[in-house]
Amino acid sequence: NSWQARLDKATLGVDVDARARIRLFQRALKDPALQDDVQKAVSVVRTQGMGKGHPEVIELLWPTGTTARSDIESLFALRKQVPELVQELQQQVKRDPQSVLKPPPSGDAVDPAAAVNSFVTLISDRSKQEALREEILDLARPTPKGLETPAYSVLRQLDGPTVLGKPEVIELRRYEEFTVARTSMAAGTGSASSSDGFMALASYLFGKNEAETSMAMTMPVEVVASSASAEGSMAFVLPKEYADSPPAPLADTDVTIDSVPERLVVAKAFGGIVTDAEIERQKEALLRVIAEDASISPISEDGRVSVLQYNSPLTIPWRRRNELAVVVEMAGGESSSGAEAAAGADADAAPVQSWYDAGVRL
Repeated sequence: NSWQARLDKATLGVDVDARARIRLFQRALKDPALQDDVQKAVSVVRTQGMGKGHPEVIELLWPTGTTARSDIESLFALRKQVPELVQELQQQVKRDPQSVLKPPPSGDAVDPAAAVNSFVTLISDRSKQEALREEILDLARPTPKGLETPAYSVLRQLDGPTVLGKPEVIELRRYEEFTVARTSMAAGTGSASSSDGFMALASYLFGKNEAETSMAMTMPVEVVASSASAEGSMAFVLPKEYADSPPAPLADTDVTIDSVPERLVVAKAFGGIVTDAEIERQKEALLRVIAEDASISPISEDGRVSVLQYNSPLTIPWRRRNELAVVVEMAGGESSSGAEAAAGADADAAPVQSWYDAGVRL
């Protein structure tokens, strides 16, 4: 372990106890490489200036793979994202002034007795206290602990745009079959556009379905923007134990259940807040990388992408894990995995629009 990794874990590690932090901190300070790297960083700044030399300095002191490095990259991104989010919210208020004042659905009123019972259970139940602790820690974790996600394997990595002197990692993944609950969504894919869809799906997942079955939260949440050829949507992955026989949605809700077959997906991670402008930047970079790789091509012809979000809205903005995903096929339609064959088995089916689409409506 390098001094950078030890110091990073000692100062920013969410799951490190106090004794371990002290040990890691002491070992980092005793590492002779610490002084050497700091001296190199100072020399770079002196010779190149901070403007030109900062990528090398950051790589020396906070190398790729550390939490600090990820935080720095996300904080750089937030400089653009925060003003964009404010602008999106202002535009939303102009379009629909009542949208920020919507009362909660009548069925969502809090039962005081139930609230008291929950509190009493919390203070007497160790397992619930531990679950609450983990939920609080999840607000500082890029990937929440204990949440189920679709199974996939990484086939290979592609080099993305250079950020702070290093190419971003883009993954070609093979996803196994999974099931989702989906609802239609208004225009836009950013944070300001997604609250109604999220609440509809969360209600279904947490028991407002025909079977009154409460299911565990999963990740990621997927959002696809509307286009001239298809409406936008949001989807939650269903826990695997309910994939074969999911509870039916209530008749008066805009929730449907889809079975999604195995497929190939190219995914690019990015930090910070999801805004429409950020999605466009990430989309341009991702599609450029796919276009430059002769072995794969997108299945969708209109350039639509899926936005995957892994965190609670309360998660620290610079710790959020977001991804852009595109369903692809091997060049010439050939596939060693069979994912593309599954996606294109029905020639009369609607075109694939996202990593969730081309599934079977249950």
